[in-house]
Amino acid sequence: MSPWDWLSRWSWGGAPVPAFYDESYRLPLTGIESSVGIEPRGVDFTTWYLLEARALRAQDVHHPQPVSLAELTRVHDAAYLESLGQPETLARIFATDPADVPVDALLSNLRRVCGGTLGAARLAVARKGPVVNMAGGFHHAAPARGGGFCAVNDIAVALAALHADGFDGQAVVLDLDAHPPDGTAECLAGQKRAWLGSLSGCDWGALAPEVDETRVPEGTDDRTYLALLDALLERMPRPDVAFVIAGSDVLAGDRFGRVGLSLDGARRRDRALARALRGLPSVWLPGGGYHRDAWKVFAGTVLVLAGQGRRRIKARYDPLSARYRRIARSLTREGATPLDEPITQEDLEGSLGLGGGQRQSRLLGYYTAQALEYAFFRYGLLAYVERLGYSRLRVAVGSVGEGDRMEVHGCAAGQEHLLVDCVVERRVLAGEPFLFVNWLGLRHPRARFSEGRGRLPGQDVPGLGLAREATEMLLLMAKRLVLAGVAFRPMWFHLAVLARARFRFLDPARQGRFEALLRDLGHLPLLEVSQAVVDGQVLLDGQPYAWEASDMVSRLEPAAGDVEATARERERCRFTWEPTRLATGA
Repeated sequence: MSPWDWLSRWSWGGAPVPAFYDESYRLPLTGIESSVGIEPRGVDFTTWYLLEARALRAQDVHHPQPVSLAELTRVHDAAYLESLGQPETLARIFATDPADVPVDALLSNLRRVCGGTLGAARLAVARKGPVVNMAGGFHHAAPARGGGFCAVNDIAVALAALHADGFDGQAVVLDLDAHPPDGTAECLAGQKRAWLGSLSGCDWGALAPEVDETRVPEGTDDRTYLALLDALLERMPRPDVAFVIAGSDVLAGDRFGRVGLSLDGARRRDRALARALRGLPSVWLPGGGYHRDAWKVFAGTVLVLAGQGRRRIKARYDPLSARYRRIARSLTREGATPLDEPITQEDLEGSLGLGGGQRQSRLLGYYTAQALEYAFFRYGLLAYVERLGYSRLRVAVGSVGEGDRMEVHGCAAGQEHLLVDCVVERRVLAGEPFLFVNWLGLRHPRARFSEGRGRLPGQDVPGLGLAREATEMLLLMAKRLVLAGVAFRPMWFHLAVLARARFRFLDPARQGRFEALLRDLGHLPLLEVSQAVVDGQVLLDGQPYAWEASDMVSRLEPAAGDVEATARERERCRFTWEPTRLATGA
């Protein structure tokens, strides 16, 4: 830790900031990552990192209670709240298909996040200092409507609850999300002791005259933005409680935001806000964020509040991988957990045909069904799948011709469904042993394909949205089995694209052609390109290109690849797309 951080900790009292968070903060919408570009794990990423960095302590993380309907009706119209029970209403707000909306789970999520903002507000007033809610900032929700991924206005609901508690001081809302606070402006209209100030990167129409909104130019750099923020803070009345949306969508390159801040600029923004609110009750919320580094913005916000504002987050840090490694270590420390079950006497007798015993099936000779179920429980996957509407989850292990098979089944609407279907084996590739995945299906039969969530080649039902989690678990299996890593053979273009962050083609020339394909056509919609490859509409150097199903590997230990061979092939190849080729028979 740098001397500056010690000085900053001393000036803030050196105490981590209280935070509200719950695992159910993750949106139970499996298609929102691919169709909209929202990272559904973002809240988890931020929280996991802060716990590891000790900017948050486990004892300072509060699990909120959901707000009551009575608390919601202080702000929202009864007819609108009733409409939220319809999947069509929620689907419009979250830009998804009604069939993909588990209404009860999503409403529970929204009420719990709203309860987090209310709990943070009450605690901030009591301690006269900053408190964080790891989700929230739903500023597009108005009394009688929702939109922009905001169904209820947590800030307005929390402020109304404070008023009901007897609070009558000056309230301030500093909205630093990239989008204007149209819903909050409607919710707070007519409240004389509620001031709303905003820096917005786009224009959604005129707000109420009393709203202090500054439209920042598109692509605004750090210096210009911070000058505009200083001017806004000069106009801000001294608050008795402040709500801050430290928007994570202000980064340059954000999918929906049009501001151009760097991560350092966002951190400097938060330091300016923290200085302005020092010693005052304040509630900090992340707002929106549609960039791969969006989670780092709010993590930086909390680092500032915890006196670690100069601490940098490593560019290649992966919160999910780090989290799973920590859980794996904890399972090992627990000793004789189901993950480490020895071969029992019954197993031995069954394998020898003695004693009438039946040998217990083990995946790869190691994992029993009970061991896998326990692991899924500890990694939080069972709870997430249950939130999607499946119950009575069970794991089965057996063998098929291609290797060992693991299945996860769950019940919905009186029927049992296959949710996970995985076939694996040990296989030697280029002289090294790998955990080879012959098949992995992550299935969400209750969802359906739609215009915003098209059917990819090879899919029979939409996915569960757990591909990244599955990859991490497979890598941990490979490590436990003392293998070089995980390998698979993508049969379609989109599978290689989705795996490219962790996997590379084993053949360097094949990797070069894949990189050339990404370079030339990667800016186009994944579904369209993947289907175009299947339909023969993609050309390599003017000739029809057939997808090459070659082995991809993810190694536990980095290995030197033939970078030059990959680069030569990448530069040699040129891919084009002729959408009319199939129709014309050219």
